[in-house]
Amino acid sequence: MSQAQNTVVNNPAFRIDKIDVVNGETIVVIRKEIIGALANQLKNTDDRRKGFTILRKLGYVLADCGDVQYGADVSGTNIDPKIVGR
Repeated sequence: MSQAQNTVVNNPAFRIDKIDVVNGETIVVIRKEIIGALANQLKNTDDRRKGFTILRKLGYVLADCGDVQYGADVSGTNIDPKIVGR
């Protein structure tokens, strides 16, 4: 395996941090480097897919998260400023 391939294996695109079965919540941590690509893919989900409005909404939320990750002012997004750690 080449060094580049080894880096990819050791840096997963996302991970599941917590599954709370009591509250029905799952916390997914997504790497900064793929937020934009993932957001665009989800925003472009067509209406033939079941749950497409939820996927599109997730895409827009991830796009805002990516913008904040790369230095955008949180006030220009729909993200609650209280959840953003600096």
